Amino acid sequence: MMYIDIKCAIIDVCRKMVSEGYFIGTWGNVSAREGDHIILTPSRIEYDKMRPEDLVVIDLQGNILEGNRVPTSEKEVHRQIYLRRKDIRGIVHSHTEKAMSVSSMSIPSVPCVVEEMSQLLGGEIPVTDRYIPAEQHLELGLAAADAIRDKKAVILRNHGGVACGKHLAEAVLATYVMEKACGIYLNIRDQAISIIPEQYVMSEHDRYLHRYGHEIS
Repeated sequence: MMYIDIKCAIIDVCRKMVSEGYFIGTWGNVSAREGDHIILTPSRIEYDKMRPEDLVVIDLQGNILEGNRVPTSEKEVHRQIYLRRKDIRGIVHSHTEKAMSVSSMSIPSVPCVVEEMSQLLGGEIPVTDRYIPAEQHLELGLAAADAIRDKKAVILRNHGGVACGKHLAEAVLATYVMEKACGIYLNIRDQAISIIPEQYVMSEHDRYLHRYGHEIS
């Protein structure tokens, strides 16, 4: 079996997301990229029953290389982002309350109002420009990849959030930051909001990527 350690790590993330209320039922999916291969959760398998052999391995063209299950119906969201972003190697797509609330608002993005957003997510959280029906999988993936640009999170209109990272653990952290940021925005949106200036978003994100944890005061 290919990528057994990664498959086990993905299952652990899924169960963690369930236990913390980020996944409900089988709404939510996780992937990791290794080279030109993507390891994906299958469609409609309960997470507490999921086993490594249930996960699906595809190539960047979408061809199934390993697995007897149908890959997640949001496969194209994962694949299209990986095609655009070589820096991303882990993705978590969740249907959480606060991100879904924001997804239903007529806004282009969640503004960057806290440092966690500038440091980890690279600033604002874009929202795709329109609702895409459930069966239009390629269109949904392209919309997600177009909207995310250089950020680590994107919200699918009337759908849910997608968080990304340089590895799976960072994608989980980005999921937490995205949901927290959406909650903060929902609480303050009717107030006079102070947004972090773009120059500091850029400098703080660069510091997080290249210097944070390595600096000596």
